[in-house]
Amino acid sequence: MLVEYLKKIPLFSHLHDGQLKEIAARCRNVLYKKGDVVFHKTDPGTDLYIVNSGKLSAILSNEEGGEMVLAQFEKGAFFGELSLLDGKGRSATVIADKDSELAMLKQNVFLDLVLKNPRIAAELTTTLVGRIRKAYGTIESLAFLAVGERLTRTLLDGAAEEKAPATGFHKTNKLTHRELAARIGCSREAVSKSLKVLSAKKVVQESAGSILIAHNALDNLKHAAKFKQP
Repeated sequence: MLVEYLKKIPLFSHLHDGQLKEIAARCRNVLYKKGDVVFHKTDPGTDLYIVNSGKLSAILSNEEGGEMVLAQFEKGAFFGELSLLDGKGRSATVIADKDSELAMLKQNVFLDLVLKNPRIAAELTTTLVGRIRKAYGTIESLAFLAVGERLTRTLLDGAAEEKAPATGFHKTNKLTHRELAARIGCSREAVSKSLKVLSAKKVVQESAGSILIAHNALDNLKHAAKFKQP
């Protein structure tokens, strides 16, 4: 039931059942298949989207086919808030990485809800601040870190808590070299070269289509005699 689901989303978790029922009644559910585009960068639109299930990515791309992943959205997340607030075109392209179900709220509906429940605006602001801080971290990484260190940090962020058997390394999310390149803002070729260097430094291991990374990978890099950017 949508009401029970909305209770688990920070944006609405403080509301009582009557208010949540009103929101649920005013949501429109939409389905997207893997690979479908929800909207393109600069598209007009002011709807807010809440992820009921699935996984989606916000990306920027250029004419040469290069991509960079700005953010990913899974169950409970929302996106589209920038255009909802300022009425301008979409700031990124959003694509479904998996089959996804979204609840869509029209701008006038959302603003009406905010007038009745001002705390929604406070929760929205908290989320926006978190995204801005993350964006600053990405900018800092692109400006000051070599490809190898950016790649290492990204792999550590996606690493499982438990160590892989017999290796003492952490298992990371299964991502292709192209997907990793999109995460850290470089070419696929640069990722492939960097992984070879990291492997030689005993920082990563590639095996059976997955990547293992040492829990102290950043320390290994720091104390390596030489680490050349590819």
